Amino acid sequence: MKQRLLNVLGIDEAESSPVLMLLAISFLMGLFLATITVASQTLFLRDFNERTELPIALVVSGVFALLATGLFTFLQGRMPFRFLALGCLVVMLGLTAFIEYGEQWVSSRNYLHYFGFTMILPFALISLLVFWGAFNRIFNLRQAKKVIGSVDVGLDIASIIAFFSIPQILSFGLPVESLFTIGLFSAGAFLILFFILSQKFLKGDKMAIRHERDIEKLSIGKFFKNKYILQMSAFIILALIALRFVDYSFYNVSTQLFNQEDLPIFLSYFEMTIVIFSFLFTTFGTEKITQNYGLRVTLLINPLLLIAFTGGALLVGSVFGFDTSANENLIYFFIAVAMSKLLVNSLHDAIDDPTFKMYYVPIDKSQKIDAQTKIEGIVTAFGSIIAGGAIVLINQFQIFNLLSITAFTLLFLGLWYWVTNKMYKGY
Repeated sequence: MKQRLLNVLGIDEAESSPVLMLLAISFLMGLFLATITVASQTLFLRDFNERTELPIALVVSGVFALLATGLFTFLQGRMPFRFLALGCLVVMLGLTAFIEYGEQWVSSRNYLHYFGFTMILPFALISLLVFWGAFNRIFNLRQAKKVIGSVDVGLDIASIIAFFSIPQILSFGLPVESLFTIGLFSAGAFLILFFILSQKFLKGDKMAIRHERDIEKLSIGKFFKNKYILQMSAFIILALIALRFVDYSFYNVSTQLFNQEDLPIFLSYFEMTIVIFSFLFTTFGTEKITQNYGLRVTLLINPLLLIAFTGGALLVGSVFGFDTSANENLIYFFIAVAMSKLLVNSLHDAIDDPTFKMYYVPIDKSQKIDAQTKIEGIVTAFGSIIAGGAIVLINQFQIFNLLSITAFTLLFLGLWYWVTNKMYKGY
């Protein structure tokens, strides 16, 4: 049975132990993030105004993520990675428990729901930094290229199972808050399994200790003087702004179409559809597209498709309406926005993320880990702050409305396309 699994994953017996453990960890990580995301999104949209309070929450979420990833980056290389990773997982477990059981310490349960929503991004970023940090320290470059497609498949499988199971769980009359309990147990199992992994593969390894010392810290000055790294950072920020703008439109229209009971069910099935699309693209499309068309074209697919669908949403909203005043015609604008979100999220996970990792190759080996941590941690968090701040600023002007957000999305998509071309030239 084990040998069959190894054959399916395409790995050797010598690599089986860490790969299978990372596969199980990615499954638990996916289960944790899926349940926390649906619960937090649903409760936030139920208790707060998605037009005025959602953008501010995105800014707050970005600030929390910036602080978390900034601290992670500062401590990386200054202490053993396994202690840093385990400490982060313990904090995540504690914060999840606080969201679930902290009602006695706050004046209103709504504050916990707000806090839970703002924790989605920090939890996701820290989980990924811990997971890929361990991966990069366990495998050398040759092994990493071979097994990278095997270790994170558990994340997709867990997400699909979780998003499918959530509506079934809620159908038994359980409150949405019960999803935090599932997330809490998943985080606990994640912590235990990672502790075992660290004991076996990250403890007392002289190569790993020397590797930590070889990590060169990129100072702020060096970071901003490196034109190529700045282009990579701009790519991340513009892509995230586009994602957040599409999310904002999607959540605004969804709350108008679905009541409090149907919203978590819809969000679960929709997120499951995104993961399935992403999994199919990853399995059957990403490698072929990259091999046949190269890195430049591969990274241009998402912004080009999104320009087409966002432009379509802008046209549909202008003709049929984009709010409750449009009555039943609102469904047309919703479909256009939902298709934009489906594409941008699934393609971002399936095509952009793995392709973008190839752009780290030209960076000096000693700086690569620190550069990747800063770009995928601090820069990503900073992008969320900019996105939320931009939406807050736009909403300050009465002449702008939800349809205006869609129009501004096109502007950032154009910049995303331009930066991708510049980054490829730097590559």
